[in-house]
Amino acid sequence: MAAFFMPASPVGADVEQRYSDLREQAEAHIGSASNDRRIEQLECRQHGRDCTLRVGEADASNGRTIAAIIQLGRGTYTVHHIPKRGEKPVEMTVLQHTEIYSVTEFR
Repeated sequence: MAAFFMPASPVGADVEQRYSDLREQAEAHIGSASNDRRIEQLECRQHGRDCTLRVGEADASNGRTIAAIIQLGRGTYTVHHIPKRGEKPVEMTVLQHTEIYSVTEFR
């Protein structure tokens, strides 16, 4: 377990505000309140394949770096990616509890 962080944060950036903004986006998209858990990693099934999604690492399904994983309600998870240079923000990936094998939280 690692300490909470958000990758590609500029020096002096307000990481808490960036994380709060992503939580608000997820809540608006899903229509449910987010959970206070700080999730580092999900073991899951995505696009018919077993995989590990970890903050700060590339998502095997699209090659983009994972910025944050947020839990909403009891069993919905959103995966947020860092857009590539010059690219518009990428739509979040939504996973349901039936696709999740395990959840690892930041310490």
